[in-house]
Amino acid sequence: MINLSPKQVIRFLIFIIIGLSITSIIGQFFEYYIQHDSQELIDKLNVDGEYTIPSLFSSFSLLSCSVILGLISRKKLQNKDKYTRKWIGLSVIFFYLALDETISLHEQLIHPLRKLLNATGIFYYTWVIPGLILVIAVALIYWKFVQALPPKIKYLFFLSAIFYVGGAIGMEMINGYYSYLYDSEMFVYEILVTIEEFFEMLGVVVFIYALLCYLKLD
Repeated sequence: MINLSPKQVIRFLIFIIIGLSITSIIGQFFEYYIQHDSQELIDKLNVDGEYTIPSLFSSFSLLSCSVILGLISRKKLQNKDKYTRKWIGLSVIFFYLALDETISLHEQLIHPLRKLLNATGIFYYTWVIPGLILVIAVALIYWKFVQALPPKIKYLFFLSAIFYVGGAIGMEMINGYYSYLYDSEMFVYEILVTIEEFFEMLGVVVFIYALLCYLKLD
């Protein structure tokens, strides 16, 4: 189906996310501490923004997951596999995540929910509350499915989930707490956001690796 070396792909993608993270930090350092005339370039390299190089990379990575999952789903459908719907569901989930990464749908929940719940502290970025609920729901729905995967693939699925959810929700809660106590317009905050985005991207890259490894086994 897909003739790609999983190891070569993950090495290449990890090299990219490290590069994106480092250039974003350097750009933010210039933003806060050094006079410059490169604001447009700095903005394009910032991991904490929409329609930037890092956000486009993240969107493309998530969409790639959706496409690979779609290919797996088609094969499972042909073989009448009992987990076909689960594979299709994952493809749909990652398509939504790619869309959300592009236009930040989840951030539209922050202000209405914050006002409704009077949220502070780690829940200052209030979208993490429904986000946690959805993560738990997906984990329960997919538990038996993941347990049925080959051991190596199961381990990689768990590892990618830890990285992605740890970044997207775990670090987001830390960032929200910092923003609530201090200010989001600070270099320390930019470092925290870069760590968040790095783990999100790493989680997706590990998942791509897992899917490519699965295709080699299947």
